[in-house]
Amino acid sequence: MGAKGFVEGLLRFLDSAVLEGNAIAQEVGAMALFNLAVNNNRNKELMLAAGVILLLERMISNSSADESATALYLNLSCFEQAKSIIGSSKAVPFLVQLLGDETDAQCKLDALHTLYNLSTDHSNIQSLLSAGIVNRLQSLVVSGDHTWTEKSITVLLNLASSEAAKEEMVSASGLITGLASVLDTGEPVEQEQAVSCLLLLCNGNDKCSQLVLQEGVIPALVSMSVNGTTRGREKSQRLLVLFREQRQRDHPPANQHRVVLESSRDPTRASPSAPESKPLSRSMSRRKVRKGLSLSFLWKSKSYSSSGYLL
Repeated sequence: MGAKGFVEGLLRFLDSAVLEGNAIAQEVGAMALFNLAVNNNRNKELMLAAGVILLLERMISNSSADESATALYLNLSCFEQAKSIIGSSKAVPFLVQLLGDETDAQCKLDALHTLYNLSTDHSNIQSLLSAGIVNRLQSLVVSGDHTWTEKSITVLLNLASSEAAKEEMVSASGLITGLASVLDTGEPVEQEQAVSCLLLLCNGNDKCSQLVLQEGVIPALVSMSVNGTTRGREKSQRLLVLFREQRQRDHPPANQHRVVLESSRDPTRASPSAPESKPLSRSMSRRKVRKGLSLSFLWKSKSYSSSGYLL
């Protein structure tokens, strides 16, 4: 149908409807284009070449037909070549704005899915951040409404491929708390997404790790490491190990300091290659046995229990 001029004809129809300010005609034209674009990349390509993005920009600036415009954006955003074009247009602030509470639920869901598609293209991340997407997503995550939780966190995961986005996410008021709450109360797939996001944010960021630990996430992570999805178990275990390693860096075991101190005071222990008499060798062997037992005891105490992760 696209090759027979339907795309061009519908775009002219929509253009006239926008010029006349006819909201009903705009909705009809946009949904007709939507139907032509479903599972048809050739028609999507024709629409892009004919200037559908500029036409949609005019439509969203002067119309109340947000639902139909958003649906068409969603359809077009499934086409790889359209992502960067949409991402550099006025569509981004429009779609981010639709994530507000006052938006119709289906329109908001379409906007969220469109933003997810756009976030898979790294070149769009800066424009998404500039439009305030982190704060909007944070509001959806903390709302506790499962309608938005999983997809919102998935968008955050895509954004976290950018260092600038990670910094903004860590600084966003309430986002870490919201993600921590999902670990406690979310569905298994939501918990998987939340722990994946926290792992990305905490890796190499001690400040973020401290913020997450302050939320008391250890019991939830331990539970996930046993009862979560396959990916959730793997991610929760990695996050627990990360927390434990940071704890050990910040608070080294006291025995380690004592061994180093004793070595500095006893030249015979610091220089094992020095000539030794046989009695001294037997004495050294006994000390090594005791030291080995001590280290063995320490290792056993660092089990993968909920308390062990905090050592």
